[in-house]
Amino acid sequence: MKSFTLFIIGYLAILFFKILKKFLKFKITVLPTSRIGHLTKNFDVLLLQCDDDTLIFIGQDKTIANKFIFNFFKKHKNVFFSRFFKYIYYAIFQVNPKSNLIITWGQFNPDFSYSLRYKSKISFPIYSQNEVNAIISKYDVNKNFVGLHARNNLYLEKYKLGDKNFHDYRNFSFNDYSLVVDYLAKKQTSIIKLGETFPEENFKNYKTKIFTSVDFSSNEEIDYLINRYSRYNVVSNTGIANMSAIFRKKTVYVNIIPFDLGVLSQCSPGSVILPKKIYSKDKKRFLTFKENNKITPNIHTSTDPYLRKNLVVINNTPQEILDAVIEMEKILSNQNKSKESNNLNNLFWKSMKNKNNAKQINYLKNEVQLSISTEFLKNNQNLF
Repeated sequence: MKSFTLFIIGYLAILFFKILKKFLKFKITVLPTSRIGHLTKNFDVLLLQCDDDTLIFIGQDKTIANKFIFNFFKKHKNVFFSRFFKYIYYAIFQVNPKSNLIITWGQFNPDFSYSLRYKSKISFPIYSQNEVNAIISKYDVNKNFVGLHARNNLYLEKYKLGDKNFHDYRNFSFNDYSLVVDYLAKKQTSIIKLGETFPEENFKNYKTKIFTSVDFSSNEEIDYLINRYSRYNVVSNTGIANMSAIFRKKTVYVNIIPFDLGVLSQCSPGSVILPKKIYSKDKKRFLTFKENNKITPNIHTSTDPYLRKNLVVINNTPQEILDAVIEMEKILSNQNKSKESNNLNNLFWKSMKNKNNAKQINYLKNEVQLSISTEFLKNNQNLF
């Protein structure tokens, strides 16, 4: 009965909006505002997909991941948020998933995205460097700071967001940043743990201060500022990583999994990439980069997709992560990449290439200029 009612509403909505479309240029969509990754990335993609004179009606969730960001998204010209639009969207989708009235999830999240080749159309709040320094100095944060994030399940468990899919293979411990913390501390760089901090997490055992959301009293403006104005961020391919991407900010991506071209297309331009390695119990060896790229497991599953294939996921070591961070430091200080780095990355991209993905490889390598950690490639040449 519920589906039938939704179908009737959808049919009537299509008739109404088709008439309206003769007079107005518009699109209807939904934005999962309860997840910071979807809130930021999908809004970025949405603006890029629509002409500036298109009215965009966006169905939102009841929960807002970051109200500060959401509020300046709402101020964009021709953008309108309401939970009501969510019901309209799903009613239309029920009748015709390919309707030109709506923008679907598949359009937000294609298997491979070229969106990061374009400058973001998001109108970000403007802060001078002096203003940023004045704000963060209130919390004793040095003007030079770096954001770190290690994925776990605590956010999903606390807010009960209904994600029943298995993601544990993407997790790793913040303690894996131990060498990075020591390295940055010696450079007089403040270290900020990005994202919300939970009681289960303990950062008191480090010799240097790790700033967390507890220090900022969960200030959502600060959450935005530290992501945008850090020297760089060190993250995995999780929701908070999309904060770096919408700024087109050079980033160190660690423990990347799945390691395929589609995932790499979500990484911010100019970034350094460090993938997890995959060991095959059947083949009794690590999978090559090319084999890793072909796995592309179904992430919408309640069980471990790697374990089902008799594969073991290996997290990056603290030394591997430190090597990638040092490489980013050199990039930001405008040091030219070494001949060894160029040669190893050329070998990597060549090993991934086939007759069907040449355009994608060229985009990742030459347009958005992603590079795999030089030391990681040097120490894992058997994976080419």
